[in-house]
This record gives sequence, C-alpha cells and structure tokens, in this order.
Amino acid sequence: MTTGQKVALALGTLSFSILLWRIDVSAVRSALLQVGWGMALVLGQEVLAHLMNALGWRFAFTREDAGAFTLGELIRLRVAGDAINYLTPTATIGGEVARAAMLSDGCGADVRAVSVIVAKSTQTLAQALFITAGLTLVAADWVGPTPIMSGLSWAIGTGVLIGMLIVFCGWPRWAGLASVIWQRTFGARVVEFIRGHPGRVALSTLMFVLGYSWGVFEAYWICRFLLIPVPIVIALAIEVLSITVDGILFMVPAKIGVQEGGKVVVFAALGLPMTVGFTFGVVRHVRELTWAGLGVLLCYAAVGRDGLVFWHAALGRTGRLTALWR
Repeated sequence: MTTGQKVALALGTLSFSILLWRIDVSAVRSALLQVGWGMALVLGQEVLAHLMNALGWRFAFTREDAGAFTLGELIRLRVAGDAINYLTPTATIGGEVARAAMLSDGCGADVRAVSVIVAKSTQTLAQALFITAGLTLVAADWVGPTPIMSGLSWAIGTGVLIGMLIVFCGWPRWAGLASVIWQRTFGARVVEFIRGHPGRVALSTLMFVLGYSWGVFEAYWICRFLLIPVPIVIALAIEVLSITVDGILFMVPAKIGVQEGGKVVVFAALGLPMTVGFTFGVVRHVRELTWAGLGVLLCYAAVGRDGLVFWHAALGRTGRLTALWR
C-alpha cells in the first residue's frame, strides 16, 4: 500500500469509529433485526447483477471468440475479480488483470486482455450513463421538467461522464502497465474491436447499465426491510448518489468507513433518518463482504495455492501489477 492508500484506510477507519460513537447503536441493532430473512434476498439477488456484468464481458469478445468461454466461467471470474478490486488497494485494476490471467486458454492472451480492457471501458461508460440518466430523472421528479433543472442535471451528468473518461484514459499508466505495450498492442486492438464491432460494444454497455440499474431494486427492498418504504424515485436517488460517492472514494479497501459514512450522507441529503442510512450501509456491507469472501474462494479454486503465493510474491517485489500479465 502506498502512503496515500494507508492514509485513506486510516481515515476510513477513523470515520467509521466516529460514526459508531455518534450513531444510536441500539437503534441500528433494532433496525438490523427488522431485516431478518430479508438478508437472504439481499445476498441472493446479487446473482442477477453478476449475470448482467458477465454478459457485458461476454459481448466484449467477438462472436467467434465468445464461444470459447462458458457463461458460468465468466460469472465466476467476475465475482473473483470484484473480490480482488474490493479487498485490495489496486484502484479497481487488480481484478481486471486477474480476470485476464485466470481465463482459460480458449483464446490467446492478447484476446483475453483486450476483452478485459473493452469490458472495463464499457462498464465505465455504463456507470456514467446511469448516473446521468438517474440525475435527470430524479431532478425532473423533484423539481419538474424545467429547462434550468434539466440543463443542470445534464451538465452534471456530462461532467461525470467526461471525468470518468479522462480517468479511464489514464488507467493503463496508473495501473503500472507499460505504455509502449498499450500503444503498440492493446490500444490498437481495442480501437480495432470498437470500430469493427459497434453492436457488441453497445450491447456490452447496455448489460452493464442493467447491472447498475439492478442496484435500485436492492435499495428499494433494503429500505422496505428497514421499515422505511420509499418510492422508486428515492431508491433511484439513493443508488445514483451511492455510486457517485463510491466512485470518488474507490481507493479505500473494502469500503471501510465509506459504505456506512456515504449512506449517512446520502440519506441525510434526501431527508431520510441518518440512523437508517447507517443501517442500510451495514446491510450492503454485509452483502459485499459475503460475495468478496466467495470471490476469494473462487480465486483459490482457479489458480490454487501456488498461484496465489506467486502473485503475492510478485506484487511484493515490484509494487506493480505487471507481473500478473506474464
């Protein structure tokens, strides 16, 4: 971990401690007991989100290459890669590298790498589109479709989109990948795929948009389980603002302090009880940690103990992710 990442982790831990000190813990405990069997639904419904994301990755291959991998394999590696992104301070890049490394040898390494890069691109675009559309719908419902609010929401959304695209354009350098390899090999292949398969790029983006949209369903039902039923537009606002906060604070491993603190801020901004926001964050954190634990087991099953030891040693020596591409 870099110094900045250590500071982010320390601040996240500190913010979580302050929240525990200020929040009515007994009220949070009572609210969690209200969830009851609903936790099974919260945990289980994530399967559909992973399915949508796996389909988004599948469309990042050409039609011919996609047949070399089963949908089950792509789902397993999506879960495994998400676990690496969630639990390690790799700026959401480690999981992408691991996915390419753990894919079966049905296609060449360059095809696997390009598919991961294309999928990451379409997922970033889908996130920006979801936030933009969500802000527009929420603003229209709260204030009405006035030209000023519509223009403001689109301006905010466009700014988010441009910002994410700028961030992603610098992704290869931030990840420690050699810029020469990117420009001469992967960059050209990605551009070739986008130009040659615009329909599959659009379908990949659509699948990721549906994956983000499914989070609205989860937010709606968590609120109902917490005895704070909200209309679908509020659930949409919760999800859009949550994704925005998570995107800004992505560098904190396992979202320590970010998940609960972010939800407190979001719920306060929407005029909802902050205690419920904290409890909402705890419920979602339990879901994320559960699936991250499953992802770690899938990583172990995919590469075995020797593979995990090699990755750890390689990363420990270099401090970068380039070793995983070998």
